[in-house]
Amino acid sequence: MIRKINKQINRQLAPNHSEKTMANPVILIGGIVLLIGGLILLIAGTGTAAFIGLILALIGALGTILGLFGQ
Repeated sequence: MIRKINKQINRQLAPNHSEKTMANPVILIGGIVLLIGGLILLIAGTGTAAFIGLILALIGALGTILGLFGQ
């Protein structure tokens, strides 16, 4: 009796699509690469290169956040 109730509770509490809870690896890795590349350009470059590094770092940060929390 208790096992039957336990199985019913587990079925109700288990997520339907466990794959959706995982991070999207393609967007996550791309975001991290852009973030690191942008930070390197931002630190090493001056003028236009630093500005491009800033833009890349912002896009990389957004991609990382979307890769972790987006679906």
